[in-house]
Amino acid sequence: MGDECGPGGIQTRAVWCAHVEGWTTLHTNCKQAERPNNQQNCFKVCDWHKELYDWRLGPWNQCQPVISKSLEKPLECIKGEEGIQVREIACIQKDKDIPAEDIICEYFEPKPLLEQACLIPCQQDCIVSEFSTWSECSKTCGSGLQHRTRHVVAPPQFGGSGCPNLTEFQVCQSSPCEAEELVYSLHVGPWSTCSMPHSRQVRQARRRGKNKEREKDRSKGVKDPEARELIKKKRNRNRQNRQENKYWDIQIGYQTREVMCINKTGKAADLR
Repeated sequence: MGDECGPGGIQTRAVWCAHVEGWTTLHTNCKQAERPNNQQNCFKVCDWHKELYDWRLGPWNQCQPVISKSLEKPLECIKGEEGIQVREIACIQKDKDIPAEDIICEYFEPKPLLEQACLIPCQQDCIVSEFSTWSECSKTCGSGLQHRTRHVVAPPQFGGSGCPNLTEFQVCQSSPCEAEELVYSLHVGPWSTCSMPHSRQVRQARRRGKNKEREKDRSKGVKDPEARELIKKKRNRNRQNRQENKYWDIQIGYQTREVMCINKTGKAADLR
């Protein structure tokens, strides 16, 4: 090696061919392609390098369980589970923040531990409080909803079971509401006077006109004087009977009245 500090140095080592029983033999008896190098480049460390190089320590990763010889795990976790955690360590040149060879940092300080034992805590399930009392019903009448709540006392940790629902609902029955008939009511007015579709005189005039036309047609068809006389007497008798019968004076008319749907405030609403 040279006397100067820093990179550019050379390290050498002896390499020879040996028999399996341990005695030395010719180099030609060994495979030359598999022969190791007998020299390499090196970095000559000096005392003043201590201010330039140092170990950079990464954070410990999560504790991982150690594979146990026994596959059976205890039914109940008491103290936790043994594990191991590792971290990254590198030698760096501080002023340039670039990696360097570990041998430089090891010259001043041994390489820190890459792994360490750790303890995995027992799983802790979520712990919740008792439910509160049920709230008042959401409706003052009919079917409504009421709820009750609870809060988290301790959140889940280390893979424990999550928290259950913190709110519950149920249907509640309050006093019955007013019937729909009481909310809306029908307002019925008085009957009007009886009205006729047409006046009696108009109907009678129409009826007389039709009867005269029928009589003329029938008279034209009857040529016998005696037959005509019989028909005439029958017509007169029918007229007399109608005048004597009181039911012939009854006529069918119609009346109307107002029907409205009214709500509590007295305003008109749809009849539906």
